[in-house]
Amino acid sequence: MSDSETKYAIRMILLTASLGGMSFLSFNNGLLLSYFSHLGISSSTILILLSILPLTTFVIIIPFSYLSDIFGKKLLGMTGMVFSLFGFGILIGVSYLPDSLRILIVGLGIVVFGIGSAMTLGNWFALLHPIIPEKIRGRFFGQLRLTWQSVGIIFTLLVIYILEQNPTLGMYQAILAVIAILMLIRMFFYQQIPELEKNFVKKETFKKSFMKVLTIPGYLSFCAYCFLLTLFTGACPQIFSLIEKDILLLSKVEIVFIGNLLIAGALSGFFLGGRLVDRFGTKYVFLSCHFGFGIILFLFLGRNLFPVEIRFVVGILTIFFGMVQAASSIAMTSETLALIPPKNKSLATGLWFTLYSGGTGLSGILSGQALELGLFSESWIWFGYSMSRYDGLLLLFGSMVLLMTITLGMIPSMINNAPAGWIPQSS
Repeated sequence: MSDSETKYAIRMILLTASLGGMSFLSFNNGLLLSYFSHLGISSSTILILLSILPLTTFVIIIPFSYLSDIFGKKLLGMTGMVFSLFGFGILIGVSYLPDSLRILIVGLGIVVFGIGSAMTLGNWFALLHPIIPEKIRGRFFGQLRLTWQSVGIIFTLLVIYILEQNPTLGMYQAILAVIAILMLIRMFFYQQIPELEKNFVKKETFKKSFMKVLTIPGYLSFCAYCFLLTLFTGACPQIFSLIEKDILLLSKVEIVFIGNLLIAGALSGFFLGGRLVDRFGTKYVFLSCHFGFGIILFLFLGRNLFPVEIRFVVGILTIFFGMVQAASSIAMTSETLALIPPKNKSLATGLWFTLYSGGTGLSGILSGQALELGLFSESWIWFGYSMSRYDGLLLLFGSMVLLMTITLGMIPSMINNAPAGWIPQSS
Protein backbone atom coordinates (compact mmCIF):
# COMPACT_ATOMS: atom_id res chain seq x y z
CA MET A 1 0.00 0.00 0.00
CA SER A 2 1.14 3.56 -0.74
CA ASP A 3 1.35 6.15 2.04
CA SER A 4 -1.89 7.79 0.92
CA GLU A 5 -3.70 4.43 0.83
CA THR A 6 -2.40 3.58 4.29
CA LYS A 7 -3.53 6.93 5.68
CA TYR A 8 -6.97 6.49 4.15
CA ALA A 9 -7.27 2.98 5.59
CA ILE A 10 -6.26 4.27 9.03
CA ARG A 11 -9.00 6.93 8.87
CA MET A 12 -11.55 4.25 8.02
CA ILE A 13 -10.35 2.08 10.91
CA LEU A 14 -10.61 4.96 13.40
CA LEU A 15 -14.10 5.87 12.18
CA THR A 16 -15.27 2.25 12.31
CA ALA A 17 -14.05 1.79 15.88
CA SER A 18 -15.37 5.16 17.07
CA LEU A 19 -18.88 4.70 15.63
CA GLY A 20 -19.22 1.16 16.99
CA GLY A 21 -17.58 1.79 20.34
CA MET A 22 -20.63 3.33 22.03
CA SER A 23 -22.56 0.07 21.84
CA PHE A 24 -19.79 -1.76 23.74
CA LEU A 25 -19.35 1.03 26.28
CA SER A 26 -23.07 1.01 27.08
CA PHE A 27 -22.59 -2.39 28.76
CA ASN A 28 -20.01 -0.99 31.20
CA ASN A 29 -20.71 2.72 31.69
CA GLY A 30 -24.06 2.28 33.45
CA LEU A 31 -26.31 3.24 30.52
CA LEU A 32 -27.85 -0.20 29.94
CA LEU A 33 -27.87 -0.85 33.68
CA SER A 34 -29.97 2.30 34.20
CA TYR A 35 -32.18 1.40 31.22
CA PHE A 36 -32.86 -2.12 32.50
CA SER A 37 -33.54 -0.70 35.95
CA HIS A 38 -36.06 1.68 34.36
CA LEU A 39 -37.76 -1.38 32.86
CA GLY A 40 -38.22 -2.78 36.39
CA ILE A 41 -35.64 -5.59 36.18
CA SER A 42 -34.09 -6.55 39.54
CA SER A 43 -30.47 -5.74 40.34
CA SER A 44 -29.29 -9.36 40.56
CA THR A 45 -30.92 -10.15 37.21
CA ILE A 46 -29.31 -7.08 35.62
CA LEU A 47 -25.91 -8.33 36.78
CA ILE A 48 -26.55 -11.67 35.08
CA LEU A 49 -27.86 -10.06 31.89
CA LEU A 50 -24.85 -7.77 31.51
CA SER A 51 -22.57 -10.81 31.88
CA ILE A 52 -24.16 -12.65 28.95
CA LEU A 53 -22.11 -10.62 26.43
CA PRO A 54 -18.62 -11.79 27.50
CA LEU A 55 -19.98 -15.29 28.15
CA THR A 56 -21.33 -15.49 24.59
CA THR A 57 -17.95 -14.37 23.27
CA PHE A 58 -16.32 -17.03 25.46
CA VAL A 59 -18.35 -19.78 23.80
CA ILE A 60 -18.03 -18.93 20.11
CA ILE A 61 -15.06 -16.67 19.34
CA ILE A 62 -12.59 -19.53 18.68
CA PRO A 63 -14.69 -21.11 15.88
CA PHE A 64 -15.17 -17.71 14.25
CA SER A 65 -11.44 -16.97 14.49
CA TYR A 66 -10.79 -20.24 12.65
CA LEU A 67 -13.49 -19.61 10.00
CA SER A 68 -12.22 -16.09 9.26
CA ASP A 69 -9.07 -17.49 7.67
CA ILE A 70 -11.18 -19.72 5.42
CA PHE A 71 -14.08 -17.51 4.30
CA GLY A 72 -12.55 -14.06 4.68
CA LYS A 73 -12.18 -11.65 7.58
CA LYS A 74 -14.40 -8.91 6.20
CA LEU A 75 -17.18 -11.31 5.21
CA LEU A 76 -17.34 -12.62 8.77
CA GLY A 77 -16.86 -9.13 10.19
CA MET A 78 -19.66 -7.53 8.14
CA THR A 79 -22.03 -10.39 8.96
CA GLY A 80 -21.18 -9.90 12.62
CA MET A 81 -22.02 -6.19 12.42
CA VAL A 82 -25.47 -7.05 11.05
CA PHE A 83 -26.02 -9.46 13.94
CA SER A 84 -24.84 -6.85 16.47
CA LEU A 85 -27.20 -4.22 15.05
CA PHE A 86 -30.14 -6.63 15.17
CA GLY A 87 -29.35 -7.62 18.76
CA PHE A 88 -29.10 -4.00 19.88
CA GLY A 89 -32.41 -3.27 18.14
CA ILE A 90 -34.05 -6.02 20.22
CA LEU A 91 -32.91 -4.23 23.40
CA ILE A 92 -34.54 -1.00 22.23
CA GLY A 93 -37.90 -2.60 21.47
CA VAL A 94 -38.11 -4.81 24.56
CA SER A 95 -40.12 -2.21 26.53
CA TYR A 96 -43.12 -2.82 24.27
CA LEU A 97 -43.33 -6.46 25.36
CA PRO A 98 -45.21 -7.82 28.40
CA ASP A 99 -43.26 -7.85 31.67
CA SER A 100 -43.22 -11.66 31.69
CA LEU A 101 -41.21 -11.73 28.44
CA ARG A 102 -38.82 -8.83 29.01
CA ILE A 103 -36.00 -10.66 30.74
CA LEU A 104 -36.03 -13.50 28.20
CA ILE A 105 -35.99 -11.12 25.21
CA VAL A 106 -33.29 -8.91 26.76
CA GLY A 107 -31.16 -12.03 27.16
CA LEU A 108 -31.85 -12.99 23.54
CA GLY A 109 -30.87 -9.52 22.32
CA ILE A 110 -27.58 -9.61 24.22
CA VAL A 111 -26.79 -13.12 22.90
CA VAL A 112 -27.39 -11.98 19.31
CA PHE A 113 -25.27 -8.88 19.92
CA GLY A 114 -22.56 -11.09 21.43
CA ILE A 115 -22.57 -13.46 18.44
CA GLY A 116 -22.12 -10.52 16.11
CA SER A 117 -19.35 -9.08 18.27
CA ALA A 118 -17.51 -12.41 18.29
CA MET A 119 -17.69 -12.62 14.49
CA THR A 120 -16.18 -9.13 14.16
CA LEU A 121 -13.65 -9.21 17.00
CA GLY A 122 -12.40 -12.70 16.14
CA ASN A 123 -10.49 -11.33 13.14
CA TRP A 124 -10.24 -7.57 13.86
CA PHE A 125 -6.57 -7.63 14.87
CA ALA A 126 -5.66 -9.99 12.01
CA LEU A 127 -7.42 -7.67 9.52
CA LEU A 128 -5.55 -4.59 10.75
CA HIS A 129 -2.14 -6.17 11.27
CA PRO A 130 -0.87 -6.09 7.63
CA ILE A 131 -2.31 -2.60 7.02
CA ILE A 132 -0.37 -0.78 9.72
CA PRO A 133 3.40 -0.34 9.11
CA GLU A 134 5.43 -2.07 11.79
CA LYS A 135 7.32 1.10 12.75
CA ILE A 136 4.09 2.87 13.83
CA ARG A 137 2.10 -0.16 14.94
CA GLY A 138 2.39 0.42 18.68
CA ARG A 139 1.54 4.11 18.42
CA PHE A 140 -1.37 3.40 16.10
CA PHE A 141 -3.08 0.89 18.36
CA GLY A 142 -2.61 3.27 21.26
CA GLN A 143 -4.20 6.03 19.17
CA LEU A 144 -7.03 3.71 18.15
CA ARG A 145 -7.93 2.85 21.72
CA LEU A 146 -7.59 6.47 22.83
CA THR A 147 -9.72 7.75 19.93
CA TRP A 148 -12.77 5.51 20.20
CA GLN A 149 -12.91 5.64 23.98
CA SER A 150 -12.52 9.45 23.97
CA VAL A 151 -15.43 9.67 21.53
CA GLY A 152 -17.35 7.37 23.87
CA ILE A 153 -16.67 9.62 26.86
CA ILE A 154 -17.85 12.73 25.01
CA PHE A 155 -20.99 10.91 23.86
CA THR A 156 -21.69 9.66 27.38
CA LEU A 157 -21.30 13.14 28.87
CA LEU A 158 -23.89 14.36 26.37
CA VAL A 159 -26.15 11.46 27.33
CA ILE A 160 -25.79 12.36 31.02
CA TYR A 161 -26.87 15.94 30.33
CA ILE A 162 -29.88 14.78 28.29
CA LEU A 163 -31.02 12.22 30.88
CA GLU A 164 -30.63 14.79 33.64
CA GLN A 165 -33.13 17.01 31.84
CA ASN A 166 -35.52 14.23 30.74
CA PRO A 167 -34.99 10.82 32.44
CA THR A 168 -37.88 9.02 30.74
CA LEU A 169 -38.14 5.63 29.10
CA GLY A 170 -38.67 7.27 25.73
CA MET A 171 -35.44 9.23 26.10
CA TYR A 172 -33.49 6.06 26.96
CA GLN A 173 -34.89 4.45 23.82
CA ALA A 174 -34.01 7.50 21.71
CA ILE A 175 -30.40 7.42 22.95
CA LEU A 176 -30.10 3.70 22.24
CA ALA A 177 -31.61 4.31 18.79
CA VAL A 178 -28.88 6.89 18.07
CA ILE A 179 -26.26 4.30 19.06
CA ALA A 180 -27.90 1.80 16.69
CA ILE A 181 -27.79 4.36 13.84
CA LEU A 182 -24.07 4.88 14.48
CA MET A 183 -23.61 1.10 14.35
CA LEU A 184 -25.30 1.11 10.94
CA ILE A 185 -23.11 3.95 9.63
CA ARG A 186 -19.90 2.21 10.75
CA MET A 187 -20.64 -0.63 8.33
CA PHE A 188 -19.99 1.76 5.44
CA PHE A 189 -16.58 2.75 6.80
CA TYR A 190 -15.72 -0.86 7.69
CA GLN A 191 -16.32 -1.81 4.06
CA GLN A 192 -13.62 0.70 3.01
CA ILE A 193 -10.92 -1.09 5.07
CA PRO A 194 -8.81 -3.19 2.66
CA GLU A 195 -8.34 -6.90 3.31
CA LEU A 196 -4.73 -7.38 2.25
CA GLU A 197 -4.28 -11.05 3.12
CA LYS A 198 -6.01 -13.41 0.72
CA ASN A 199 -8.29 -16.11 2.02
CA PHE A 200 -7.07 -19.67 2.00
CA VAL A 201 -8.42 -23.10 2.85
CA LYS A 202 -6.68 -24.54 5.86
CA LYS A 203 -4.91 -27.81 5.22
CA GLU A 204 -5.07 -28.76 8.87
CA THR A 205 -8.27 -29.65 10.65
CA PHE A 206 -9.52 -27.44 13.44
CA LYS A 207 -8.67 -30.11 15.99
CA LYS A 208 -5.07 -30.42 14.82
CA SER A 209 -4.54 -26.65 14.73
CA PHE A 210 -6.10 -26.24 18.17
CA MET A 211 -3.94 -28.97 19.68
CA LYS A 212 -0.84 -27.19 18.36
CA VAL A 213 -1.97 -24.01 20.11
CA LEU A 214 -2.43 -25.91 23.39
CA THR A 215 1.18 -27.14 23.22
CA ILE A 216 2.73 -23.65 22.98
CA PRO A 217 5.16 -23.58 25.95
CA GLY A 218 3.69 -21.72 28.92
CA TYR A 219 0.71 -20.42 26.97
CA LEU A 220 -2.08 -22.51 28.49
CA SER A 221 -0.98 -21.76 32.07
CA PHE A 222 -0.84 -18.05 31.23
CA CYS A 223 -4.38 -18.17 29.78
CA ALA A 224 -5.52 -19.96 32.95
CA TYR A 225 -4.12 -17.10 35.07
CA CYS A 226 -6.00 -14.55 32.94
CA PHE A 227 -9.20 -16.56 33.36
CA LEU A 228 -8.86 -16.68 37.15
CA LEU A 229 -8.04 -12.98 37.46
CA THR A 230 -11.02 -11.88 35.36
CA LEU A 231 -13.24 -14.35 37.24
CA PHE A 232 -12.63 -12.37 40.43
CA THR A 233 -12.52 -8.87 38.90
CA GLY A 234 -14.73 -8.94 35.78
CA ALA A 235 -18.04 -8.19 37.52
CA CYS A 236 -16.65 -5.52 39.85
CA PRO A 237 -17.64 -2.47 37.72
CA GLN A 238 -21.25 -3.69 37.63
CA ILE A 239 -21.17 -4.38 41.39
CA PHE A 240 -19.88 -0.84 41.94
CA SER A 241 -22.86 0.45 39.95
CA LEU A 242 -25.33 -1.68 41.93
CA ILE A 243 -23.91 -0.35 45.20
CA GLU A 244 -24.34 3.18 43.87
CA LYS A 245 -27.93 2.43 42.82
CA ASP A 246 -29.25 0.35 45.72
CA ILE A 247 -27.07 1.33 48.70
CA LEU A 248 -25.83 4.87 48.09
CA LEU A 249 -29.12 5.72 46.30
CA LEU A 250 -27.43 7.79 43.62
CA SER A 251 -29.51 9.00 40.67
CA LYS A 252 -29.36 7.21 37.32
CA VAL A 253 -27.49 10.18 35.87
CA GLU A 254 -24.86 9.98 38.63
CA ILE A 255 -24.45 6.25 38.02
CA VAL A 256 -23.83 6.79 34.31
CA PHE A 257 -21.37 9.61 35.11
CA ILE A 258 -19.36 7.45 37.52
CA GLY A 259 -19.45 4.61 34.98
CA ASN A 260 -17.90 7.05 32.54
CA LEU A 261 -15.06 7.62 35.00
CA LEU A 262 -14.15 3.94 34.56
CA ILE A 263 -13.50 4.65 30.88
CA ALA A 264 -11.54 7.81 31.72
CA GLY A 265 -9.34 5.75 34.04
CA ALA A 266 -8.89 3.13 31.31
CA LEU A 267 -7.59 5.74 28.89
CA SER A 268 -4.82 6.77 31.25
CA GLY A 269 -4.23 3.11 32.16
CA PHE A 270 -3.55 2.16 28.57
CA PHE A 271 -1.07 4.99 28.15
CA LEU A 272 0.67 4.36 31.47
CA GLY A 273 0.61 0.58 31.13
CA GLY A 274 2.14 0.74 27.67
CA ARG A 275 4.97 2.96 28.86
CA LEU A 276 5.67 0.69 31.85
CA VAL A 277 5.72 -2.45 29.70
CA ASP A 278 8.09 -0.75 27.27
CA ARG A 279 10.39 0.32 30.08
CA PHE A 280 10.26 -2.55 32.59
CA GLY A 281 8.60 -5.47 30.79
CA THR A 282 5.36 -7.23 31.66
CA LYS A 283 6.57 -8.77 34.94
CA TYR A 284 6.33 -5.62 37.04
CA VAL A 285 3.09 -4.52 35.40
CA PHE A 286 1.49 -7.87 36.28
CA LEU A 287 2.70 -7.53 39.87
CA SER A 288 1.48 -3.95 40.24
CA CYS A 289 -1.91 -4.61 38.69
CA HIS A 290 -2.51 -7.81 40.63
CA PHE A 291 -2.03 -6.12 43.99
CA GLY A 292 -3.72 -2.99 42.67
CA PHE A 293 -6.96 -4.92 42.11
CA GLY A 294 -6.95 -6.25 45.67
CA ILE A 295 -6.15 -2.88 47.25
CA ILE A 296 -8.88 -1.03 45.31
CA LEU A 297 -11.54 -3.61 46.23
CA PHE A 298 -10.70 -3.32 49.93
CA LEU A 299 -10.63 0.48 49.70
CA PHE A 300 -14.10 0.36 48.14
CA LEU A 301 -15.24 -1.66 51.15
CA GLY A 302 -13.79 1.07 53.39
CA ARG A 303 -15.40 3.94 51.47
CA ASN A 304 -17.14 5.19 54.62
CA LEU A 305 -13.82 5.63 56.43
CA PHE A 306 -12.71 8.54 54.24
CA PRO A 307 -13.53 12.03 55.61
CA VAL A 308 -14.86 13.28 52.24
CA GLU A 309 -18.08 13.05 50.25
CA ILE A 310 -18.71 9.39 49.42
CA ARG A 311 -19.54 10.19 45.78
CA PHE A 312 -16.02 11.58 45.43
CA VAL A 313 -14.45 8.47 46.99
CA VAL A 314 -16.44 6.11 44.77
CA GLY A 315 -15.55 8.15 41.68
CA ILE A 316 -11.82 8.18 42.45
CA LEU A 317 -11.75 4.43 43.15
CA THR A 318 -13.64 3.78 39.90
CA ILE A 319 -10.99 5.75 37.98
CA PHE A 320 -8.20 3.74 39.62
CA PHE A 321 -9.98 0.46 38.88
CA GLY A 322 -10.23 1.45 35.20
CA MET A 323 -6.52 2.31 35.17
CA VAL A 324 -5.49 -1.02 36.69
CA GLN A 325 -7.85 -3.00 34.47
CA ALA A 326 -6.50 -1.31 31.32
CA ALA A 327 -2.84 -1.67 32.30
CA SER A 328 -3.44 -5.33 33.14
CA SER A 329 -5.00 -5.98 29.73
CA ILE A 330 -1.97 -4.35 28.04
CA ALA A 331 0.34 -6.69 29.93
CA MET A 332 -1.84 -9.66 28.98
CA THR A 333 -1.86 -8.68 25.30
CA SER A 334 1.90 -8.13 25.31
CA GLU A 335 2.51 -11.51 26.95
CA THR A 336 0.21 -13.19 24.44
CA LEU A 337 2.01 -11.71 21.43
CA ALA A 338 5.38 -12.69 22.91
CA LEU A 339 4.31 -16.31 23.42
CA ILE A 340 2.40 -17.27 20.28
CA PRO A 341 4.16 -18.42 17.09
CA PRO A 342 3.39 -16.89 13.65
CA LYS A 343 1.36 -19.93 12.61
CA ASN A 344 -2.21 -20.18 13.93
CA LYS A 345 -1.91 -16.66 15.36
CA SER A 346 -5.65 -15.90 15.07
CA LEU A 347 -6.57 -19.18 16.74
CA ALA A 348 -4.01 -18.68 19.53
CA THR A 349 -5.17 -15.15 20.33
CA GLY A 350 -8.74 -16.45 20.12
CA LEU A 351 -7.98 -18.96 22.89
CA TRP A 352 -6.67 -16.17 25.13
CA PHE A 353 -9.66 -13.94 24.40
CA THR A 354 -12.01 -16.87 25.03
CA LEU A 355 -10.68 -17.51 28.53
CA TYR A 356 -10.39 -13.76 29.25
CA SER A 357 -14.00 -13.06 28.29
CA GLY A 358 -15.16 -16.33 29.84
CA GLY A 359 -13.78 -15.30 33.22
CA THR A 360 -15.52 -11.94 32.90
CA GLY A 361 -18.83 -13.50 31.93
CA LEU A 362 -18.78 -16.18 34.62
CA SER A 363 -17.89 -13.52 37.18
CA GLY A 364 -21.18 -11.74 36.53
CA ILE A 365 -23.28 -14.88 36.13
CA LEU A 366 -22.06 -16.46 39.37
CA SER A 367 -22.33 -13.17 41.24
CA GLY A 368 -25.92 -12.69 40.10
CA GLN A 369 -26.84 -16.23 41.06
CA ALA A 370 -25.21 -15.83 44.49
CA LEU A 371 -27.26 -12.69 45.08
CA GLU A 372 -30.50 -14.34 43.95
CA LEU A 373 -29.89 -17.35 46.21
CA GLY A 374 -29.20 -15.07 49.17
CA LEU A 375 -25.74 -16.49 49.87
CA PHE A 376 -24.57 -13.15 51.28
CA SER A 377 -26.05 -11.38 54.28
CA GLU A 378 -28.21 -8.35 53.52
CA SER A 379 -26.53 -6.46 56.35
CA TRP A 380 -23.23 -6.94 58.18
CA ILE A 381 -20.73 -4.76 60.03
CA TRP A 382 -17.32 -3.65 58.70
CA PHE A 383 -15.26 -1.33 60.95
CA GLY A 384 -18.44 -0.16 62.63
CA TYR A 385 -20.31 0.56 59.38
CA SER A 386 -23.25 -1.38 57.99
CA MET A 387 -22.42 -3.17 54.74
CA SER A 388 -24.56 -4.83 52.06
CA ARG A 389 -24.67 -8.14 50.20
CA TYR A 390 -22.81 -6.47 47.31
CA ASP A 391 -20.00 -5.64 49.71
CA GLY A 392 -19.89 -9.30 50.67
CA LEU A 393 -19.16 -10.11 47.03
CA LEU A 394 -16.39 -7.49 46.90
CA LEU A 395 -14.86 -8.89 50.09
CA LEU A 396 -14.82 -12.36 48.54
CA PHE A 397 -13.31 -11.09 45.28
CA GLY A 398 -10.68 -8.96 47.01
CA SER A 399 -9.63 -11.86 49.22
CA MET A 400 -9.42 -14.27 46.28
CA VAL A 401 -7.29 -11.83 44.25
CA LEU A 402 -4.80 -11.59 47.10
CA LEU A 403 -4.81 -15.37 47.58
CA MET A 404 -4.19 -15.70 43.85
CA THR A 405 -0.76 -14.14 44.31
CA ILE A 406 0.70 -17.65 44.21
CA THR A 407 -0.66 -18.09 40.66
CA LEU A 408 1.59 -15.32 39.32
CA GLY A 409 4.11 -18.10 38.71
CA MET A 410 1.84 -19.29 35.89
CA ILE A 411 2.96 -16.26 33.83
CA PRO A 412 6.11 -17.11 31.82
CA SER A 413 7.64 -13.60 32.11
CA MET A 414 7.43 -13.85 35.91
CA ILE A 415 9.90 -16.73 35.70
CA ASN A 416 12.22 -15.95 32.81
CA ASN A 417 12.04 -12.12 32.84
CA ALA A 418 11.55 -12.05 29.08
CA PRO A 419 10.57 -8.54 27.96
CA ALA A 420 7.60 -8.05 25.64
CA GLY A 421 6.72 -5.18 23.39
CA TRP A 422 3.21 -3.87 23.85
CA ILE A 423 0.27 -3.55 21.51
CA PRO A 424 -2.99 -2.40 23.16
CA GLN A 425 -6.17 -4.32 22.52
CA SER A 426 -7.50 -2.95 19.27
CA SER A 427 -11.14 -3.98 19.65
